[in-house]
Amino acid sequence: MGGIAVAFLAVGCGGSDGAPNGTADDSKREVECGAFKLTFEESYGFCDSGCISTMELSSDGTGSAARSEAHERPQTKRDFTLTEEELAAVRTGLETGTTITWERTYGCADCVDQGSYELTYKTCDGQRTTIVDPFEQPEELKPLIKTLRALLRANRP
Repeated sequence: MGGIAVAFLAVGCGGSDGAPNGTADDSKREVECGAFKLTFEESYGFCDSGCISTMELSSDGTGSAARSEAHERPQTKRDFTLTEEELAAVRTGLETGTTITWERTYGCADCVDQGSYELTYKTCDGQRTTIVDPFEQPEELKPLIKTLRALLRANRP
């Protein structure tokens, strides 16, 4: 059964080796913890080829997009750099999307071949992962998913 999956993976910074919390070193940790890695995967129901598109983004604005068949390694890959406006849109989407605790799954992703989105967001504070039914997106994640889908379409190999 085909589907749409979107994965969003974010890898962040390590902790500070400096002074304990509550000291002047806190400002250094805040800068370090601004780093993230985000992975977004969109899989499509019933398709002939290129059934999965994946995009990885880092907080420095670098990214890569790839296409593949279900359960196969990416067949094509493209590296890119986001504009300042695109990176700002991702950060704004993350600010809204991280105001809620992410459920493991929203809706019934790929139940009727509508596909799914998978998001993974990793920072120094931990990792969040969710799978989202394209027709049952939580309001807080809609702006982020919309931005990521547009970026994936624009940078898809």
